[in-house]
Amino acid sequence: MKLNAMCRLCGIAGLFLLSACAQQAATIEAPATDLFWPAAPETPRIRYLYALSQPEDIQIRAGLFRRMAEAFRGSGEKNIHSPYGLARDGQGRLYVVDNFYQAVHVFDPENNKYFRFPKQGLEGFANPVDIALGVNGRIYVSDSVAGRVHVFSDQGSKYSGSIGAGYLQRPTGLAVSHRTGELLVLDTLASQLLVFDEGDLSFKRAVGAPNGESGTAAMFHYPTNVTVARDGRIYVTDSLNFRIQVLNSDLDLIGDFGAAGDAPGNFSRPKGIATDSDGHVYVIDALFDNVQIFDDQGGLLLAFGGPGSMPGQFWLPNAILIDPDDRIYVSDSYNKRVQVFQYLKNGENAE
Repeated sequence: MKLNAMCRLCGIAGLFLLSACAQQAATIEAPATDLFWPAAPETPRIRYLYALSQPEDIQIRAGLFRRMAEAFRGSGEKNIHSPYGLARDGQGRLYVVDNFYQAVHVFDPENNKYFRFPKQGLEGFANPVDIALGVNGRIYVSDSVAGRVHVFSDQGSKYSGSIGAGYLQRPTGLAVSHRTGELLVLDTLASQLLVFDEGDLSFKRAVGAPNGESGTAAMFHYPTNVTVARDGRIYVTDSLNFRIQVLNSDLDLIGDFGAAGDAPGNFSRPKGIATDSDGHVYVIDALFDNVQIFDDQGGLLLAFGGPGSMPGQFWLPNAILIDPDDRIYVSDSYNKRVQVFQYLKNGENAE
């Protein structure tokens, strides 16, 4: 057995040595397809960049000896299967929650690295949904089956425990309000927004009456996603009310927009939500298979996407992230990928 293993390793080594010189620095290739929304002759506002389903899609390649070791012992799945929550840190690492693998993929193109966490099966880590990045390198992952939010640090390598036991029923959407130092957790089953202190992770309060009862200003019915805009406004996808609720940084209701329907500007299955640097609000509709863009007053500006598997098309999209450079990341769940777009300010960079 040892001799066979050694022969196998030597054979693999030979193959890798032949290709070792072909290694290149980690760079993202130019998109193969030029797609813009709206179409010409209108001024373009959204550009398709690329799709990510595995590290190699953004030129993340393991070194020679690591590839040899992985080929010898077998490597874990690196392909995205069921993407949901998304986050991006200040070093350019992209975090993708994959509830099929019960793990978080981490793509680090700047350092030519890919990894995922938890590395081993973590007891109680049952159905990860969303992710948010907090202070001191904390990483929060909601778990809708375990009924809590898991807390990691050091890029996911250390598990610090969980919060929310006894308070949460089915936590889903997460966001961090750096202005108030609070972690915001949506409980879809209870139809509430729960607030935890970012400092000591203690529970502070709940917004919205439990299970849709009357009595509070912000009323939710199966809320799913939440985001904090750069001006401090908080947007909540109020899914079964088919609307977006807008709160100020103190979590007081200041407005809402949207209604049930299949016309542009309406919602059928609203889910992920994010805002760009100009305050535009992007809302995914999983049934329309598109992203609708609104101004900060709820007026429809543009929609992009549509059903399918080609570039720029979606199949049950569910989450969206917009980074500080206005790159737009969409979890295209049934197509097993994350699609990346660019918001074009004033139509620049369209050439």
